[in-house]
Parts: sequence; structure tokens; C-alpha cells
Amino acid sequence: MYIAEIKGKLPTQLSRSEDILTSNVFSFLKYADRRVYLKSFLSQLGITLSNEELEEAEFVFWPSFDDYTEPDVVIIVGNYYILFEAKYLSGFGQETEDHKSQLIREIEGGMLEAKSLGKEFLLVAITADYYYIKEKYLEVTIKPACNFKWINWQVVSRILLRLIESEGLQLPNYSFALDLYNLLEKKDLRDFRSFLEIKTDCSLPEQEELFFSAKTARYRGSFIGFCTILNELQYINKVDKCLFFKRTYFKQVAGDIKTPDILFFEG
Repeated sequence: MYIAEIKGKLPTQLSRSEDILTSNVFSFLKYADRRVYLKSFLSQLGITLSNEELEEAEFVFWPSFDDYTEPDVVIIVGNYYILFEAKYLSGFGQETEDHKSQLIREIEGGMLEAKSLGKEFLLVAITADYYYIKEKYLEVTIKPACNFKWINWQVVSRILLRLIESEGLQLPNYSFALDLYNLLEKKDLRDFRSFLEIKTDCSLPEQEELFFSAKTARYRGSFIGFCTILNELQYINKVDKCLFFKRTYFKQVAGDIKTPDILFFEG
């Protein structure tokens, strides 16, 4: 379904579905080389596992608890029971007269499941937010004994891009990873990268003119390049008057206020 969505062949309702997004991303983590992708993803949560534990990881999509609460994904791996509640364009279910809030219900059901399996419980909220919004998770952070983390979809695209750039065609499941990255980019889930991290093989040309060569340029008119013009000048005239439009601000205020600590400038 990656290609269909990248090419815009899915109905709008499906392309905006968080269930489809969840299926696409976590299915990739399940079926692609787990020693590369799942390991990198879980490391963002501070979880380090052996290759054997990663290979034995169990993915449970949309499990149902006793109260019919359905979290999106549960990954049972190593000593962890990791419950993911994924959001894309919608918010978390709030408390009503008949039901506790969505995250509280998932915490209570997930902790019971984890305890029965002898695992450590971890709740992970994954959203499209670019930063952690503390107000969304106040009820979770004050919940006793709840191990909670937040992450966003942009982290997945960052992991993919760095692996693609560093490993190239040698990367396991390269085409699969590239398609998923292109899909996340199409959905505006690409991570911001510092300019210092941008990969480039650009090198400066070994020539006198970096941007413009007056000798070889066509349609330049009478312009022969700044270097040529400036080299022919013996000196540069200093302009005494203002070359541009000049306006005086706060003229009336400056005349009325006598405070010596305030300085006003014209121009």
C-alpha cells in the first residue's frame, strides 16, 4: 500500500487514517531486518536489546483488553511489554461519565497484562507533534508506577534517512526503507535536520570566478563582473548624503521627553 499512497491513489479518508499509518510503520519494523530498524527505533526509547531478543519480539496489533479497550500495538520483547498508542490527526480519548480516559484505561489494562507475563510495562504515545506537549499527558505523568514515554513519527523518518544515507544500497531492505521514508515525507512527517547534518559532496571549484565568469557568460550586456570593475577603480568615493529615503521617527516624543536615560536617533 506504500506505493498507492505515495502516488495519491488512496481515498483521502484512508490516507488520513492513523490506523493505516500505524500498520505501515509497525509492519515495517516487524518484517524488515530487526537488528537494524527495530533496534534503532527502540534505542530512541532508551531500550537496548540483543539481536536474539529482537528476532524473538512479538508484535500484537490492536489487542483487546477485558474492558474492550484496544491499544494500537503491543511489542513484547526481552523484559518489556511496550504498549503504543498512536495518533496522527486526532487526539486521545477523554474521560466521560461512563469511561476513564483512553490512556488511563490502557495503562491499567496494559499493566495487568505485563504483570501476568512477568514483564516491565512501558506506555509509549506516538504522535505527529514536533515537540512534547506536557499538557496532553498530565494525567499519565502523575499516575503511580506508570512508565511513560513520548515519541513522534518524525523520529522514524530520521532513523530511516540516516540509515539510507550512511549505508546506501548496502542497507538491508533498502528499497522497502526508502519507500517508507518517502511515504512519511509525503505525509509531512519528515524530521527537521540541523544544517550541520545535511549530507553533501559539494566542493568549491578551483577557479577565479565562483558564481559568474564575465569572460564566458552570454547575454551579460555591459556588465563585466564585479572583480573586473572594482580592480579598475583607483579609489572609491565616499558619499556624504544619504542615498536612500530617510524618515525621522519619534520626533515629537523626543522633543517632549527630557529623560536623560533615553536616547533618540534620527534615520
